[in-house]
Amino acid sequence: MSAQSLHETIINMDFHHVLQPIINTSTNKVYGYEALLRSRHYRNPELFFKHAREQNVLFELDMMSIYKACKMNLTVLGDVYLFLNIYPSTLNHPAFINSLEEITRKTNVKANSIVFEINEAEKGTDFSALNQVLERLKQQGFLIAFDDIGKGEATIATVQKIIPNFAKFDRYYADKLFTSIRKQNHIKKVIHLLDGTMEIVLEGLETEEDLLTAKLLGVPYVQGFYLGKPQPLEFYK
Repeated sequence: MSAQSLHETIINMDFHHVLQPIINTSTNKVYGYEALLRSRHYRNPELFFKHAREQNVLFELDMMSIYKACKMNLTVLGDVYLFLNIYPSTLNHPAFINSLEEITRKTNVKANSIVFEINEAEKGTDFSALNQVLERLKQQGFLIAFDDIGKGEATIATVQKIIPNFAKFDRYYADKLFTSIRKQNHIKKVIHLLDGTMEIVLEGLETEEDLLTAKLLGVPYVQGFYLGKPQPLEFYK
């Protein structure tokens, strides 16, 4: 896709979102939905964001995606949270706070219904500046999730500094969790390290056995194809 076509796709919001449920393991009810961006121009959504970064329009794509997701109005699905993916560079962008205020004003979305899910797949992030932005968001009522927990000690250390509301385990740990004592022990170790300071979400669950194992380990929230594939909003109404 050319740079001009990419810009037009973003400006015209020529993309949509599908929703994947996040389930409370205690009640077996939907706790929230993660909004996942899809585009007819990109079979792989990650490539969409990669090209946007290369063309220096990642901030614009992130904010347009957040705006369109907030317009979906999840209140029709009840008292649930909307998990929105966002890059650290977007949070650290000087125009972020004002842009977010404009989005909440236009969509009437409630801050305490939104969970910003931080994607750590960026190098050179200024976590000191990021933490200041996150504290401001928390004060306004927004919730914070940190993605890909468990990949290494550095990630866990970062999470302990930021103290998000949710820590999401990478899907690697859900795959064959039932048969992997090593993965089970690692999840228990991380839960112990976090010591109840935040809620845990395990994503990527695809079998009943892995789900039952997650419950036995004390994982409070789960997500994955076994529990529900990403679907349009209309599917859940």
